[in-house]
Amino acid sequence: MLSSLFLPLRNVLSPQEALEDANAHLENARKAKRSELALTYCNDAQAALARIRTSVRKALVLSVGVEDQAIRNEIASTYFELGELLVNLKHRDKAQTCYKNSEKWG
Repeated sequence: MLSSLFLPLRNVLSPQEALEDANAHLENARKAKRSELALTYCNDAQAALARIRTSVRKALVLSVGVEDQAIRNEIASTYFELGELLVNLKHRDKAQTCYKNSEKWG
């Protein structure tokens, strides 16, 4: 039963797909009426962005996708937006981590 909760390695998202996933979670966080739900969406967005780092680190995604500066800028922007949402939710430590990741990608 638990195995269905985890994606097998062959289903690793490309950087662009993970970025789209993260942005969808951020949009849901912006629309959430309860802060607890918004934080859940923020955590999901952060996990999607972390999948980019993991896939690149493990060389499961072709380097072409991540070397493209436009995608790197989008990733940096998404990390920054996530940081802004986390500040609004009074999670400054998590926001600082997002800001640092934004600088690394940008």
